This record gives sequence, C-alpha cells and structure tokens, in this order.
Amino acid sequence: MKIIEIIIYGYGKFENITFSLSHHSQVFFGENEAGKSTIMSFIHSILFGFPTKQQSELRYEPKKGAKYGGTLTVIFPGNRKAVIERVKGKAAGDVSVSLDDGRTGSEELLKELLSSIDKNTFQAVYSFNLHGLQNVHQMKGEELGRFLFSTGVIGSDKLVKAENDLNKALDMRYKPNGRNPVLNTKLKELRQVWNELRKAEENNGQYMNLVRKQEAVERQMEEMRDRAVRLSRQLTRYEEMIKAEPLLRQEKILREELEQTGDITFPENGLGQLEHLLELNSSLERKMAILRKRMENLKAELNEIEPNFTLIDKEQELNRASESLKLLEQREQENLQLQVKLQKIEEEMTFLQSKLHHHFREEDILNADTSIFMREQASQLMANQKRLNEKKRELDEQFQKEKSRLEELENSAAALKNEVMPKDERQRLEEQLAASGTKETVLARLEEVKERQSLLSQSLKQAENTRSRERKQYFVFLILFAILILGGWLADLIVMLAAGGMGFLFALFFLWKNQSRSEDHHLQEEIQKWQRVESEHREKLNKPDEQIEWLRQNLKRDEMLQERLYGLMVKLEEQQLQYDRVIDQFEHWESEMAELKTQLLSAGRELNIPERIALSYLFDAFQIVDDLKRNVQEKLYIVQQLSANENIIKNLYEPLQQLTAQFLPDAHFSVQEAVLSLKKRVRFELEKRIKFAEKREQFNRLEEEFKELEAERERLILERNTLLVHAACDNEELFRETARKAAYRKELLQQLEHVSLQLKMLSLNDYEHGELLNETQLETVVHETKEKIETDTELQNKLHDELAQLKYKIQLLEDGGTYAELLHHFKLLQSDLAREAREWAVFMTAKEMLYKTVQIFKEERLPKMLGMAQRFLSFLTDGKYKRIIPKSEGSGFLIENSSQVLFEANELSQATTEQIYVSIRLALAVTVYEKFKFPIIIDDSFVNFDAKRTEKMMQLLKQLHGHQILFFTCHKHLLKYFNQEDIIVLNPIHKAVAEK
Repeated sequence: MKIIEIIIYGYGKFENITFSLSHHSQVFFGENEAGKSTIMSFIHSILFGFPTKQQSELRYEPKKGAKYGGTLTVIFPGNRKAVIERVKGKAAGDVSVSLDDGRTGSEELLKELLSSIDKNTFQAVYSFNLHGLQNVHQMKGEELGRFLFSTGVIGSDKLVKAENDLNKALDMRYKPNGRNPVLNTKLKELRQVWNELRKAEENNGQYMNLVRKQEAVERQMEEMRDRAVRLSRQLTRYEEMIKAEPLLRQEKILREELEQTGDITFPENGLGQLEHLLELNSSLERKMAILRKRMENLKAELNEIEPNFTLIDKEQELNRASESLKLLEQREQENLQLQVKLQKIEEEMTFLQSKLHHHFREEDILNADTSIFMREQASQLMANQKRLNEKKRELDEQFQKEKSRLEELENSAAALKNEVMPKDERQRLEEQLAASGTKETVLARLEEVKERQSLLSQSLKQAENTRSRERKQYFVFLILFAILILGGWLADLIVMLAAGGMGFLFALFFLWKNQSRSEDHHLQEEIQKWQRVESEHREKLNKPDEQIEWLRQNLKRDEMLQERLYGLMVKLEEQQLQYDRVIDQFEHWESEMAELKTQLLSAGRELNIPERIALSYLFDAFQIVDDLKRNVQEKLYIVQQLSANENIIKNLYEPLQQLTAQFLPDAHFSVQEAVLSLKKRVRFELEKRIKFAEKREQFNRLEEEFKELEAERERLILERNTLLVHAACDNEELFRETARKAAYRKELLQQLEHVSLQLKMLSLNDYEHGELLNETQLETVVHETKEKIETDTELQNKLHDELAQLKYKIQLLEDGGTYAELLHHFKLLQSDLAREAREWAVFMTAKEMLYKTVQIFKEERLPKMLGMAQRFLSFLTDGKYKRIIPKSEGSGFLIENSSQVLFEANELSQATTEQIYVSIRLALAVTVYEKFKFPIIIDDSFVNFDAKRTEKMMQLLKQLHGHQILFFTCHKHLLKYFNQEDIIVLNPIHKAVAEK
C-alpha cells in the first residue's frame, strides 16, 4: 500500500492543501507547530475514521469554517488505485471509496481494502513516535524486558499493561500469604464464625429437637388439611347424585320417544318459507305481464324514430369542413398575391443581370458566397485596387523626376573629372613638395632620424652581448654531454650513451643557430636606410622657397576640385540609390498587383462571376449577386408557399367532396351550398337521436327490470325446490306432513336439552351417572362421610394447639441465644466469599489465557520475528549485539553481544535499548504482518541517537523496500539523509512546498 496524494479540505490549521507523495521515502519537515502531527492524525482519520467527541484524541476540526475532511489517493496491492474520501458525518464521518475499475463503496469496501486492520493495530505496528521511546526510558528492571517483549508481540506496551492490570487485580483479591486482600480477609473471618457456630450448636441440642417436632406437626397438619378437602369434595358429589336421580329418569323417557320418531330432516321454519315463496311468485308473474306489454309498445316507437347514425358520426368532420371554407378562400387569395409577387421578383432579377450583361443560373447564385466576410473582402480588395492604381501614377511621376536628377549629376561629375589633376601628376608634385619641405620640418625630421640611428646602434650592441653569453652556455653543455657520452661508452651503458648523444646534438644545433642569427643583419640594414634618409634631408635644406610655394598652390587647387568631385560622387551614389528604390517600388507594386489579381479572381470564383467582371467591378458585382441571391431565395420561398397552399387547398376540398358524394349523391350544389344542406340534415338527425336515446333508455330500463323479475322468479323457484329437497319430499302435500312431524320432534329435543342442562350443572360424569342408577345406599354413604369430616376437624384443632406451644418454646430459645444470628452471619459470609471467589476466578482465567497466548506466540511466530529483529539490531550496532533471546519463563528478552555475554534489557544503555525497540517494531511489521504492506509512519523517533546511530537508522529504513516510509521531523540535520525531491517543507503559513 502506498499513499500517492493527500488532499486536505479542512483539518486543523490546513485548508485546501494538496501533498503529492511519489517516492518510496517522503519527509515532512517543519518547525514546531507547523502541522506534522496534524498530517499524521489526518492519515489515521481518513483510513479509520475521525475521533469521536467522547474520545481523548484531538479531532482537529477547522476553525475557519472549511469543509471537515479530505481524501487520500492510495495504490493497493495489484496496482489497484483507490480514492478514499471522508467528510464530517455521523460518528467517525461519512466515507466513500472509488476504485479505478469503477467500483465504489463505503466503510465495508474500505475495511476490505485495509484487510480489516483497525486503527489500534495500525498505530501499534506501523506508526510510532518519540512517546514509544520515552516509555523505554521510564521503565526499570524486569519491566523493560517485558515491555520489549510486548512490543514484539503486538507492536506496543498493551500486553505489558494487560499483564500488570491482571496481576494487580489478582493481588488485590488474594495472596497465598497475604493479610489485606479481600479473599484473605473473608476466609479468616469465615473460619472464626464457623468455630463460634460449632460451639453454639453443641450448647443448643434442645432447640434442634423442638424444631424437628415443629416440622413433624406441620407435616401432619398438612396431611389432615388435604384429607379434609378430599372428603368435602366426596360429600358434595354424593349430594349432587341424590339431586340428579329424577332428572336422569326424565332424560331416559325423552330419549326413548325420540328414538320412536326417528331422524327427520326438515328446514327451520320450512312451512312458513314455502308459503312466503308461493306468495312472492304470484306477485312477480303479475309485474312481468305488465312490463312485457310496455316493452312491445316502446320497441315499435323506436323503429319509427331511429336516426341516421352514419351522418351523425360525420358531424365533427362536417364542422371542420365548414370551418375550412374561410381558410380555403384565404389560401386561394394568398396564391393570387404570391403569383403577382413572383412575377415582380423575376422582372427584378432580369434587370439586375442586365447590369452585368451576364446571365446567372439560380444554382450559381445560391452557391455564391455573399457573407459579411465576403462583402468586407470585396470592399477591401477594391480599396487595394484603387490604392495600387494611385500608387502606380505616383511611381511614374517619381521615376521621371529621379531619372532627370541622375542624368544631371552624371554630366556634372564627368566635367569635374576632366579638370582634376591625373593621379601620377599629383603624386609627382607631392613628392617634389615633400622633398623640398620647410627647413624647420627638415631639421626636426633630421633630429628624429639621428635618434632612431642611435637606438638601433644600442640594440645591435645588446644583441652582440646576449649572443656571446649564450655561446658560452652552449659550449658548457657541449662539454657536459661529451663527458656523458664518454662515460656511457666506458661503462657500456646504451641508455647513457644515447642520452649523451641526443643532448650533444641539441646543444650543437642551438650553438649553430646562435651563430647564424639574422637579427644583426636586419639591424645593420635598418641603420643604413636611416643614414640614406639623413643625407636626403640634408640635401633638402639647400632648395629655393619659390618652387615650394608653386607646388603648394597647384596641389591645393587640385584638392579643392577633388573635394567637389567627391561630394558630387556622393550625391550621385545617393541619387542612384534613390533611383534604385523607385525601381524596387515598381517591382513591389507589380507583386502586389499580381497578388491582388489572384485575390480578385478567387473572390470572383466565390461569387461565380466572369473574370473580366471580377477584375474591374468586384464590389458592384458582389452587391448585384447579393441582391440576386436574396431575390432567388425569396422566389424559392414563394414557390414553396404556392406549392404548400395548393396542397392545403387540395386537402380542404377532398373531405367536402367525399361528404357530398356520400350523403348528396344526386344533388348539384356548390361546395358552400352542399355544406349548408348537410349541416341542416345533421341537426335534424341529432334531434331524432335525442328522442331515440330517451325512448331507448326507457326501453333499456324496462328490459333491465324485466330481467331482474325473471331472475327473481328463478330464484324463488330454486328456493322452493331446495326446501323440498332438504325435506326429502316430492310435492307440497308431503312437505306439509313432514313439517308437522318435525315440529313434534323439535319440542321433544327442547325438553331433552333443558334436562341435560340441569344435569351438567351438577358436574357429574358418565361413570357417576351409571353408578347412581345402580346405587341404592347413597344416604348411608353421605352420613358416614360427614362423620369422618367431624373427626378430622377435632384432630386438626388439637395439632394446631400443639404447634402453637412448640413455636412459643422455640421463640423463647431464639430470643435468649446467639445460634441463629451466628448461622445467619455465617451464611452471609459464605455468599460474599463465593462472589469474590468468582471474580478472582475470572481474572485468573484471563491471566491463564494471556499466558497461553504468549506461549503460542513464542513457539510459532516469535522465532521468525526475532530473526529479523536480530539482523536489524546487528546492522544498527555494527555487529556489537547479535542475538535477542526470549526468556524461557514469562515474558522478556535477554540480549547477547558479540562476546556471547547476555544482558538484561535494563543493563544496556538508553540508546541501545531504543535500537532494540526500533528493531523489534520494524521486524514485527516485516515478518508477523508481512502480508500487510502498509506505510511506516515515523515522527521524530531518533532524536536521541548520535550521528553514527542516526546514519545507520536511515540506511536501515531505506532497505525496507516493501513499505512506504513517511518521516516527520523538525530537525534540519536529518534532511541530508534524503534526496531533495523526497522532502516536503511545511512553511509558517501552513502551505506545503517542495524544498529545492
């Protein structure tokens, strides 16, 4: 399971914030109160529900009214992606889960994805913080070992707490050698009371005898009461048997008479029912004769006034046809108007086409593009055409102007070129003027030449000194390498001989190069050159001044002419450029004109007009085509209207013609007259229908009434026959005789029922009835029973007196002794002791179950977990501690170092104990809960580690490839163990930014 995105709607200080978690290890870094604990709580809340208000956990409800909750986007095993959203709702909030395969659900689906892991288990195994390590610091001795063992079992100290709570509860109730526990106190008190009770029993033997006598008398009295009740019942029964004797004799006589009459089946009040049925049948016959006559008369009247229902059924159709007459006239008038309008449109279209001297097909007109965009394009093209024509005229004028100016400048330049001095002539004069310069200039130049000669002489002398020094150095190198060659030859060392030879050759080469340098030769030539310049300047000092002035005047005049020529040539170049620009503008105009022509022809094709019109009158043609298109569309619309009207007129005529042909086949009326005639006939038939309906309704009522009378007559006949069948008679005479016999039998049955009722009130069964008929000594038995009852009553009174005396004696003994109190106190103590013992047994059973569970874990799951924990601990301590050994009895661990020395957990340093705790926690997640690949959430749990332990801890976390690591810290020095892209910084305004 991997969390890839956190979206918080509102939770604590966070509102509308998204965190993307795309890496295996993700670090949330921020100062205190930056929101790290809030994000941890948010993850727990989305997965397992918001804390309720009754719980001690913080709910982190937003303070600014934001929506409470958010979403987690999670990748589950099998690359199943789920979006889990939880918002405020009932209890732990309303959750919805959406999978990438389209499946959705709520809490049940989330539990399925989380494999039913609850919040406590998740926090115990996968989420731990500094508080867990602080628990390690606070424990001492055996508690620390038991705490580490509990961590290895369930991931937290709950096992230790449960064991401690059970031990405390048991110790509070019982200790083998204790004094203050409840059971110890109760047992001691019960022993004391038991001893006192035994002494009281020995001194109270008389009391027990009296109690036994009391119980015997009470039993005897109870037997006497039962005997008295039994005798009283027997006496009552015998007295009732005496009363029942005459009734039984009468019952016997009645039953004999009923047997003589035999069984008679006859309906109740059968004779009266028969008389009533005969009377009703006679009345029905009279009514039916009257109704039959009235129905015959009404049937004759109905045949005379029966209406034409076919015509009546056409009433609505006739009304619609009548109403359509006005519409028919209106449509015919519309057709006349549309035809006139159509003729005008066709005339206007002919006129518009004559303007362009071109005939258009209607299809071309309709297909022409006359949109506002085409109008704008045509207008723009015509404006461009006008602009280019104007530009052509301007370019022609400018071309003539620039061409004339260019020709003038070319003529002026040719004239000046003839006046300018030739180049070789001017060069000759300049050389003469330079050769015969002024004395001051020649003297200054002469001084400069002398200084230059002095510098060159000094350079030549320095070069000679340098070359002499280098020659000495090269001679030394030649001698040294010669010695090296000699040593190699004498020692027969090829390497030394080769090195000496190479060095000697290089030294000889550089010595030769030093001798043959050409720098001195160049310096001497330069000195000779400057000596010649010096002699020339000395000659110039002897030339006359008039010749120099003449040279200057001629050169000055030639410079002025050259300047004028240069200026004129510059203007000529500028004019040539201007002329070329005009030519370029001509070329640009031609390209624009060609492009415009292409656009005009393209627009002409869109309008379906000839090219000659498109090139000259595009916009006018557009307007004419637009008008034509509007006329064509209107024409088509009118043609459609005419066609629709023709169809409507045809549809209106058809029903009228059908009605006339059906109901007026021989009449020769116009449509209007036929409609009026048919409407009159319909009104007449409607009046007949009303009368017919009234008569028909009367007939139907009479017919219905007649049918009811017939049914009633059939029912009466059926009831009469049924009476006869029930009485098993064939005719009415036999029925009346059977009625007389049935009345006599009914009277006998009523007398028998009365006698039987009196007998039932006596509560005698059939056996007693038979016994009574055979017994003749009932009086004697009743007398004997009364005597027994009197004797038992006297004996009962004597026993009652004896019981009163015994109770009095016992009461005296109880008022004067402590035995009863001791016995009562003893019973109460026994009850209290049993209740406390049951409670002690419950806790003892829980302790035994916990012990058995721990033993099963130690035997089955603990070895694998400890193996992984030992690997982690050995890695964290660089092999210093290698084994974690569970104690053979109870809970707790022993730690073995590399020297095979065993330590209790409390004997180790604080940091080492924390390393053991972390190793066990991580091993628990990796082994015992290995099938649940949940993220491991750590909140600043390693701040007490030194640099080395911290580095090892971070390396271990990176090795847990099967679990995503979410690390929360406020310590900046821990960030160096993670990549920059793994870090999310929580800034002071509570917004998440990735640290760059």
